Amino acid sequence: MAMATIHLPGGAILVRHQDNLIHARGIRYAHAKRFERPRAVPDWEGIQDCTGPASVCPQNASRLARVTGVLEGNRDQDEDCLHVSVVAPASVRAAPVMVFLHGGAYVTGGGDLDAYSPHDLAKKGVVAVTITHRLGIFGYLPIPDLAPANLGLLDQIEALRWIQKNIKAFGGDPANVTLFGQSAGADAIYCLLVGDNTDDLFHRAILQSLPLGRLYDENRDEMTRAMSQHASNALSPAHLAVAPVSNLLDLQKQLLGVARSVSPALLPFGPIFGEHPLPPEDLLSDRFLSAARRKPLFIGYTANEGTAFTHIDSREQAPAYLYNLFQGETDRLLQRSSTAFGRRLPNYEVRWYPKENNDLQATHCIDLPFLLGDWPAWKNAPMLQGADAEEAVERVGTAVKNLWVAFARGEDLGGRKYIIDDSFNFPPN
Repeated sequence: MAMATIHLPGGAILVRHQDNLIHARGIRYAHAKRFERPRAVPDWEGIQDCTGPASVCPQNASRLARVTGVLEGNRDQDEDCLHVSVVAPASVRAAPVMVFLHGGAYVTGGGDLDAYSPHDLAKKGVVAVTITHRLGIFGYLPIPDLAPANLGLLDQIEALRWIQKNIKAFGGDPANVTLFGQSAGADAIYCLLVGDNTDDLFHRAILQSLPLGRLYDENRDEMTRAMSQHASNALSPAHLAVAPVSNLLDLQKQLLGVARSVSPALLPFGPIFGEHPLPPEDLLSDRFLSAARRKPLFIGYTANEGTAFTHIDSREQAPAYLYNLFQGETDRLLQRSSTAFGRRLPNYEVRWYPKENNDLQATHCIDLPFLLGDWPAWKNAPMLQGADAEEAVERVGTAVKNLWVAFARGEDLGGRKYIIDDSFNFPPN
């Protein structure tokens, strides 16, 4: 392993050079005080050290650890978390850029986690970027006279602007940027597709396990108002602005309970439609179809998304509700696009799971190890417990990465459905 210096338009950064890849971790793309909109990072003197692990936004434990295992580990938590990490081939020019937006219900996760490292994608000749942004109460709770809506989404937009300005320094092509995101990350991509002034920031998108059902929850406005009111009652706006992080995380736990008392939505925190930079809900369908005409999209889900959540949601209709949240609405979206365009969007379904793992099956998140991280980062995930898991993740994952990279390079995937099971191979033999 060696160190190297890369000169960006705003200043120099120190990076790692290992296995013919450049690793730059925790590059600042913006600054923001609590509850303020992000501002592009100013130029700096000296050399910014981007060689070590980067922080995550303050967060409580993930409810999906029973599926993925604990991904955040002992990673530092810091409100000053607006950074990107880049992995790029050491010698490349005008390469496709792939940008990952992580999931976690807008309350957990981070772009620089070991499980989300895109090094194997970079080995296939793309410049890969992961984004860390504000979560939960810090990024997605509008509070009158204190916190605007959609701060976390505005962080992501600022990161995409940074990519447009800086990615050439890593050999990436700013005119060929593909977003790929899972769960809440796919939801964020949906918002970027329909949002204002985002069209020139990316050129195609892969939406993995998009929770479309939450977008049409008729109780969502009431839920958000109740959460905002509870936060203001619990701590005055003046106190919220300066309270210790631990107090806000305790309050966030209370707010999740408030949300569940109003709505069964699995994403109490998240972007708010009708608030900058998003249109009102009655414009969403037209905005999305318009974006889908301009940008190639690739959409899919896992066969058994709901098994990750049945322990969380005890309602009698949980299985049907969870199917509608992911698969049902996605299938309807595919049908609407087919009707509008006279063609079907390429799509996929992940059916693989370890043979011994019969409870979770092809659960929510099981696609992630095919694309990101390595086996040591994922080996403790309950969804991957099985004698055949390591070999299959390597073998099937190679084909899945090939498919994702082919899309990012601009290859036409047609209107077919790709079934990702134990025999999946791409390109086909």
